[in-house]
Amino acid sequence: MFKGLIMCYSVIFVTFYSAAVSGYWVFGNTASSNILKSLLPDEGPALAPTWLLGLGVIFVILQLFAIGLIYSQVAYEIMETKSADVNQGMFSKRNLIPRIILRSLYMIFCGFFAAMLPFFGDISGVVGALGFIPLDFILPMLLYNMTYKPSRSSLTYWINNIIMVVFTGVGLLGSFSSIRKLVLDASKFKLFSDDVVD
Repeated sequence: MFKGLIMCYSVIFVTFYSAAVSGYWVFGNTASSNILKSLLPDEGPALAPTWLLGLGVIFVILQLFAIGLIYSQVAYEIMETKSADVNQGMFSKRNLIPRIILRSLYMIFCGFFAAMLPFFGDISGVVGALGFIPLDFILPMLLYNMTYKPSRSSLTYWINNIIMVVFTGVGLLGSFSSIRKLVLDASKFKLFSDDVVD
């Protein structure tokens, strides 16, 4: 598990933080929350080769599938607790058809909501800062320290505490900035527009 954790944080650091830091270094505060929008400016040529932009789109779709599968499991579990028959098999017609219908309706609702609000990226930023950062970075370290109770002089204990403190700060900064951006964008929006109205 420790090797998997190291690999997870290494991949996150190399992919997400390198893109965030280099994007801010290149574009400054004019960077869009969607990196593909920054690489495809309204005027002038694209800032990346076509194959790289296509690869970026594919990876975004794959990440959205993963997010839909992982973070929607709670909603799926709640829906399927009410609709499933535990006496029949998981893949029986009785359980499979309602599962497909309910999950499809849930994803359609989420897609409709995302299309309805042009600042859905801002909402995602708030949810990420308040929900995903604590779930992904703070809670595992806290639970590890509570479960295995490493000594206070061990390196593992201090690394876990440093990760918790740093990502608590990142979560707080992300929360304040994304809520501020959400409030600024919400005051001047139009439903189903592809951008915030000035």
